[in-house]
Amino acid sequence: IKEGLANGRTLRHPRLLELSERMGCNADQLALGAVLAQPFRPRVLSGAVTTDQLSSNLDALGVSEKLTTTEEGKKILEEVMAGCRMDSEDYWKDRSALKWN
Repeated sequence: IKEGLANGRTLRHPRLLELSERMGCNADQLALGAVLAQPFRPRVLSGAVTTDQLSSNLDALGVSEKLTTTEEGKKILEEVMAGCRMDSEDYWKDRSALKWN
């Protein structure tokens, strides 16, 4: 999964921010944790560019475990997948409009 954080746009998603607070983790950890919690065997490219980002992203492994093994985690995973999904055409339209440095 190349765009688990959608080039940072995921980190501003109101529902993801709300659910990450409820889960007691950072938004990046919940976003990547939700990808890692999928029933297939994902490989995630986080896009971290600083050691702080990498450290936070690595904590997604623990979040993923909670999303798949606890009742509250399973509920949150369901809410993430239902509330943060974006139509692929809309996603690529938004992504192509980004200004790249």
